[in-house]
Amino acid sequence: MSQENGWISLLLSGDRKAITYFTDNYGQFMYHVCYKVLLSTHDAEEAAQDAVLKAIKGLDRYDRSASLKAWCYTIAYRTAIDYKRRLKPTLSLEQSAEPIFDSMSDHNIQKAETKTGIDSLLSHLDDESRVIVSLYYLEEKNIKEVVEITGLTESNIKIKLFRARKELLPFATKYSDLINYT
Repeated sequence: MSQENGWISLLLSGDRKAITYFTDNYGQFMYHVCYKVLLSTHDAEEAAQDAVLKAIKGLDRYDRSASLKAWCYTIAYRTAIDYKRRLKPTLSLEQSAEPIFDSMSDHNIQKAETKTGIDSLLSHLDDESRVIVSLYYLEEKNIKEVVEITGLTESNIKIKLFRARKELLPFATKYSDLINYT
């Protein structure tokens, strides 16, 4: 944690190496958060770039006693939601990126198919529910962490998880063979 505080101090002073370190260590993570909301590689890249810049510019407001990863997640999530609002026309599944299978091993192909199946299953949910389900089940965050990241209440998170499970039940059998591999 003290090493993290050291490079955060360097980052606040404008050190280029610290900016590179932050971008390398949190940029891809923030991209994945944006992708879960936007379901488009291009849009997620743009939103993630904005989120990284917001995080760097707002680092002076970061409470160092809290998790930096959760703070970055919140910024990326909110940036992606704002970006989606600006896009307004609903993005279709056809616009989402398809994995390229050229030189992938069978295991990697199976992982990609599983991810595609899970993404297809989650696409039946609204943006907020999809992110909450991803946080809780896929990233294995506890309710308290989901509350911290999303800014919603604990009871609201629990209700949304319950409703999401209920909403996904009819679709679950279609994807169950893929999901069992995870």
